[in-house]
Amino acid sequence: MLNPPPIAPHKRRAAVIAAILLLVLVTGLLLMPVPDHGLKTPKHIDKLVHFIVFFCVAFPAFLGKIRLWPLTMIALIIYGGVIELIQPQFGRDADWIDFVANSLGVVAAFPPALAARYWIGSKHRQRAQRNRTNEDGGVADL
Repeated sequence: MLNPPPIAPHKRRAAVIAAILLLVLVTGLLLMPVPDHGLKTPKHIDKLVHFIVFFCVAFPAFLGKIRLWPLTMIALIIYGGVIELIQPQFGRDADWIDFVANSLGVVAAFPPALAARYWIGSKHRQRAQRNRTNEDGGVADL
């Protein structure tokens, strides 16, 4: 199974807190009615926005809780669907293509989060090894 290197607990906590704060912000934004400014935007640009927003929520969630990635992925995909279902109650349109964009953003966030976890974990391991060498009477890095 997936077994990435550990990262410092404070980094895991920071990633989870960032994901939760982003989720709260995204919830507010996705339930806010969109005013009609009369500006012309490219067709379906909102799908790209949905993809990016869910990528940004999922990335720190995966980074902080990488071993729970299946549960995190399923929860965020369900969340994206529920948001789409309740948007009409807030003066917005429900769109299944938005749900697909949300889901793709979540899925796309996993590989970079896993790579970042390996990168951060290797830095953490190198630092720990350097500290052990210094404690054992090795030459200190300056």
